[in-house]
Amino acid sequence: MFWIAELGLFVFAFYRGRGMEALVALLIFIGVIFGLVEFGYDHSTFIHIADLSLIIALGVLSLFPKIDKSKRCPKCNALITESRLSCKECGYLLDGRSMIEKSGNGISAKTVVMKTIDEFEIIKHQIVEKYAPLGYTTRSIDKEDALMLKNEKVENSYILIKRDGFEAMIDLYNVKE
Repeated sequence: MFWIAELGLFVFAFYRGRGMEALVALLIFIGVIFGLVEFGYDHSTFIHIADLSLIIALGVLSLFPKIDKSKRCPKCNALITESRLSCKECGYLLDGRSMIEKSGNGISAKTVVMKTIDEFEIIKHQIVEKYAPLGYTTRSIDKEDALMLKNEKVENSYILIKRDGFEAMIDLYNVKE
């Protein structure tokens, strides 16, 4: 009886990004209907209550769309993930912060937003100059967009600098400054 409303709400829930939840609601509905018929509760009132429950569930899923964890750059309209400080395409600074630092368990991480991609070479040069006197001279990775320095005297210790768009990530692992 309610199959047109159920189908419409099911499609609309998919459209609003709640496809998996709509499938789960449909599977629960099918299980409830099967259980009602199997245990002899196949009276139309019980079936209508199950139908109305599915319509309400699909209606709620349709009203509240899935929250997208990414956003668009206001400058170039590129898609940006939640964890970034700047747009990978144009370098637009998203939230006013140009640097973020995290540390714990021997790992220290710093993300720096650069105004130009050429600044990455300057940052690499500064890191090499700063940590060379401490013994970090072995270059295990030396690419245009990444550099890893190791200290042969300190086991499991490294400095990793990598570039992703206009962001430079600096990771220090077991480095004593």
